[in-house]
Amino acid sequence: MKTRGRPSKNTGPPRYVSRLRELRQRLGMSQQEVAAQSGISAAYYGALERGDKRINADTAQRLHAPLRCAVSDLLAGTRGISVPLRFAIAAAEANSRPDSFDLPEPYEMLHAGRIAKAEDCVAAEIFDDSADLDFAPGTVLLLRPIVGRHEPLRAGVKVVARFLLDADGDRRTHEILYGILDQNILGDVVLLTRTRNRLIPRHVLIHAAPSPRSGLNETARLEFSHDRLIDYHPSPGDPAEILGQVVFVMGPIAGG
Repeated sequence: MKTRGRPSKNTGPPRYVSRLRELRQRLGMSQQEVAAQSGISAAYYGALERGDKRINADTAQRLHAPLRCAVSDLLAGTRGISVPLRFAIAAAEANSRPDSFDLPEPYEMLHAGRIAKAEDCVAAEIFDDSADLDFAPGTVLLLRPIVGRHEPLRAGVKVVARFLLDADGDRRTHEILYGILDQNILGDVVLLTRTRNRLIPRHVLIHAAPSPRSGLNETARLEFSHDRLIDYHPSPGDPAEILGQVVFVMGPIAGG
């Protein structure tokens, strides 16, 4: 004889294993929040997380943005490449900046889209208006790290640099900046920042060139080729360091 009321919960293994609970708890979100942002019912999401229902491709497309993961992370038996979100670009005085510019582990994983060698990239997310001349807040830049770069740096490329507050001490991060790589008349490698934010310097010194033996010798560097190579090797005394070259841009996470 069947009894009335709610059926007993299934305490056995789930029919369909998924990472939904792990991904949701990592972000500190409730089931209701994930369901609302995904445009599905809370009951259906609960069934997915319990493993009572299987995640299909359409549902994975709805879930991956709120859960900040790749579609392939949600679909069993599929293969895909995700990129770790390791850096945040934010003005030092911005209210929206994270407590730490270098995000602590576990790193968030983002779907890289169609890009060659995405497995060699890391991502930097823009939190405010520090790059508003080119990108909206929430845009993600995929970077080819300097250590993994196979081609030389050139003037005019888009790069992300870490501006250090105390290069001789514990190398605390003062700011992570986006901009265009260039050289000044002395041969110093500089970052021309792309921002309207007055708290951020327009020219960030990346690498100081060796002092000329006789005077400034300005005439030797009056004419620049936009395609000229830039020789950059990080050193402990640099005021800033280049994290990587921007190779791909994703729209704000909130926009899908």
